[in-house]
Amino acid sequence: MKFYSNKPSIPNAADYNTLIESIFDSGFLTNFGQCHTELISKLRTTFQTENLALCNNATTALTCVIRSMTDEKKTKVITTPFTFSATCHSIIWANKTPVFVDIEENGFNLCPSAVESAIDNDTAAIVPVHCYGFPCQLQKFDEISERYNIPIIYDAAHTFGIEYQKKSLVTQGSAAVVSTHATKAFNTAEGAIVYFHDEKHCSHFTSMTNFGIDSNGETSSLGLNAKLSELHAALGLLNLENFPKNVVKRHQLWDAYNSAFGSDSRLKIIELQEDLKFNFGYYPLTVMDPTINIDNVISNLLDNDIIVRKYFSPILNRTKAFADCKVVGKLKNAEKLNDKVLCLPIHEDYLPHAQFIAEKVKQSFDGS
Repeated sequence: MKFYSNKPSIPNAADYNTLIESIFDSGFLTNFGQCHTELISKLRTTFQTENLALCNNATTALTCVIRSMTDEKKTKVITTPFTFSATCHSIIWANKTPVFVDIEENGFNLCPSAVESAIDNDTAAIVPVHCYGFPCQLQKFDEISERYNIPIIYDAAHTFGIEYQKKSLVTQGSAAVVSTHATKAFNTAEGAIVYFHDEKHCSHFTSMTNFGIDSNGETSSLGLNAKLSELHAALGLLNLENFPKNVVKRHQLWDAYNSAFGSDSRLKIIELQEDLKFNFGYYPLTVMDPTINIDNVISNLLDNDIIVRKYFSPILNRTKAFADCKVVGKLKNAEKLNDKVLCLPIHEDYLPHAQFIAEKVKQSFDGS
C-alpha cells in the first residue's frame, strides 16, 4: 500500500453509479443540472449564506474573482510567496501583477503589517492564503480593507469545514475561493466553491462562468465556460455526506502524529487552538534541525511507499515562472520555511497505519 500526502476521499462506487444513472436518465451532464442545484443548495445551508457559486476549478475561479472585483486600471495584487503556484497563476491570468510580501514570524500566513507597507495607489487587491487551512488574521485584514478600500480576496483553497471563533473561513473577506480538487479534505474531483460578501458579485460570477449569459438569457458581459459538471457535483453530494466521519478519523491520525513527533526537538508540530474547528486536510511538519537533509528523508520514505511533499517549496519568488515578480521588504520568514516543511500522509484510510508511518518517518530523519 502506498501512502500519499493527499489521497482523495472516494464514496461508495455503487452509490455514485446510482447517481450517475439518474444523471444519464435526465440527459443533463452539465449546465446547472439537478445535482449541481442540490449541491449548491446544501452548501448554502451548510455555510448559512446564499452568496455561493460553484466553478470547475479553483484556479479559474480565483482568476474570475480577481478580474470581476478589481479596478481594471490598477495592476498590483499583494500576496504571499508561501503558497501553491495556482495563487500567482490566477493573479497573472487576471491581468494583474503579483507583489510578494513576507509571512508571519511564527506562522504560515501573510503578515498584515507587511501587506500594509506594500500598499500604494496601484494596489488592486490583497490575496491572503489560509495556508494548510490555518486562519489568517481576519480582523486585521478587514481593517486594512476598510482603511484603504481594497478588496480582500481569500485564497481559501484548504478551508472547507474549518471554523475559527465559530466563524467559517469560507465566508470571510470580500470573496473567498475554496478548492474542491481531489486532494482536498472535501472534493468534487475538480472544482471550487466561491463566496462573495456582495450578492451582486456572486450573480455576476455565476454569469461569468456561463459565457457571460445573465438571468435573462442574454450575453451581457465577458465570460467563459467554467461550470461544474453534473458528474463532479454528484461526487460532491456523496462526499459531503461522508465528510463529518472522515474528519473524525483524520483528527485521530493527526493526534497520533503529534504524539509521535511532539517530543522530538528536531521537529515542530502544530498544537491546534481551542477556538479552531479544523478539517485535518494537511499535516505540516516543520524541520528545525538544519543538519537534516530533507531530500534524503523524502527519498528514504519513498523507498517505504510513503510519499511526502515539501509543501510549499520552493517559495514562489524562487521559481522560474515568478522570479521577476516584485518583492516588497524582506522575505525572511518565508525564506526560513523554504525546504523546511514536510506534509505527511493524512487520510481517513491511513488511521490503522499511523504507527507504521510515524516509525518510518522517525527512521528516515535518523538516517538523513
